[in-house]
Amino acid sequence: MSAKLSQSTFNIISNGLHGIAQEMGEKLVRSAYSTIIREARDCSTSLLDRQGRIIAQAQFCPIHMNSFGKVFEAFAKRFDLSTIGPGEGLITNDPYSGAQHLNDIVLFTPVFHGGRLVAFSASLGHHIDVGGGAAGPNASASDVYSEGLRIPLLRFDIARDLGDGMLEQFIRTNVRPPDQVMGDIYAQIAANRSGEARFVEMLERFGEETVLAGAAELQDYSERLAREAIRTIPDGVYEAEDFVDDNGFTDSPLRVAVRITVHGDSIGIDFTGSAPQTKGIINSPLASTVSAALGAMAVMLGGGDIPVNDGLYRPIGRIHVPFGSFLNPSQPVAVRARNNACHRVYNAIMLAMSEVAPTRVLASGHDTTNAIGLGHMSEDRYHVYMEVVGGGWGASAGADGADVVDGYVGNCSNVPVESLEADYPFLRIEEYALRRNSAGAGERRGGLGARRVYRILEDGVTFNSYSDRFKVAPWGLHGGQPGQHSRFFVEREGTPIHLPSKGNTTLGKGDRLIIETAGGGGFGPPAKRDRALVAREVAEGLLSPEEAARIYGF
Repeated sequence: MSAKLSQSTFNIISNGLHGIAQEMGEKLVRSAYSTIIREARDCSTSLLDRQGRIIAQAQFCPIHMNSFGKVFEAFAKRFDLSTIGPGEGLITNDPYSGAQHLNDIVLFTPVFHGGRLVAFSASLGHHIDVGGGAAGPNASASDVYSEGLRIPLLRFDIARDLGDGMLEQFIRTNVRPPDQVMGDIYAQIAANRSGEARFVEMLERFGEETVLAGAAELQDYSERLAREAIRTIPDGVYEAEDFVDDNGFTDSPLRVAVRITVHGDSIGIDFTGSAPQTKGIINSPLASTVSAALGAMAVMLGGGDIPVNDGLYRPIGRIHVPFGSFLNPSQPVAVRARNNACHRVYNAIMLAMSEVAPTRVLASGHDTTNAIGLGHMSEDRYHVYMEVVGGGWGASAGADGADVVDGYVGNCSNVPVESLEADYPFLRIEEYALRRNSAGAGERRGGLGARRVYRILEDGVTFNSYSDRFKVAPWGLHGGQPGQHSRFFVEREGTPIHLPSKGNTTLGKGDRLIIETAGGGGFGPPAKRDRALVAREVAEGLLSPEEAARIYGF
């Protein structure tokens, strides 16, 4: 603790900084136009110091952890940011310049106090459409150019380049629902300005020197907590692997291999041995892979209790991701479905640490971005629906897995049926339920997957999706059993047509699109499960009597 900073002042400033980042996120959600941000909360916000180090980040999407810092580094190399003005901004979605995938647009705006640059507000939103070959994921894309509009590292003037300016008009011309996309960009600007206003208020209340000292101490505090947690893990080298089902073109699984070295109060992570970059949208740019690894470590070390800032990452000294692997590909391969690879990064780290830190890890869940995209061109405009449908989380030593939630790496909410049907008149939801018998058995069972049924009300609707866990089931730990696989299919005139995990399909009026997501793996032997819990799940219809008898002898 700085000699100039009392404990009470530090607590006020540290909690205030976190509150600023969180308020920015809520402002973004409440101002957004599209359901993917407004309802599903697929976004993140952050406050950075003038050097681009993360001071505070809102608790939204873990895959965005540290991504603001990586993108800022790219901007700092491209521009002299010491000359940036109050009316300027920085924007990109380029996965080969520190961003993640094209739908994630990152926006920075500077914060000034007393005429001097003191910080940056930052926001990231997943945009409903960025053009490209499909209204949603283009599973047939073989390069990044097929995925949509790629915005380079741009420094722009907000008043000049938005509105009738070149930047906004260029974006509007290249996306299917321009009002939604630009509405969400303006929501990001509103979130950034909210962060600017609150940070300046704090500076004026406590003084710039005190606040900046508090921000530095907050980073040091996170570092101390992380190092203390690492010291409780035995020194050693721990290895594991997990697999993405396929790349959408061939049946070969894609290996994620991890080697974790624990030494004292630091950790190194090495992904040597992972599959080479591949055809299709399953590749993960470096920033996404690093973010997923940091997210997994944040869960294991702190369980969400360590403040998210630059200090949290310092003890994780080296993350080696071989260039040319599908976790660090070369340009210009496609990367839209990078989150499925990132979930396997998370899974492999959990599996590697499961023997030495069994109370800190989770079994595998559905751990996939079940990206469901539907598009339809009506008489007046293009409608684009995009959502991430949840599944079952893996169980832990202390609890059953959560039912029907997004994978940890994504952490998005679902879109309420009422909002979905109001915004997208070409579909109706006929069923949204827990998927019976989908959970992996164990002393602690895995979470249940979801079953969602869409009735298609118009011809010419396109279904554009990517998912995983269709082939490689979610695994259990310490005697726990695997969860059920995911599956997608269409019922057309009573006949089921099974769909791949990654694909683009045209649907017709009257079709029923059925999405069933994987359940989570169990933890511990099923024979040790409390029989009262089994009886309750049978009574509630979550587990069939036949499965209860087969698995638990009930």
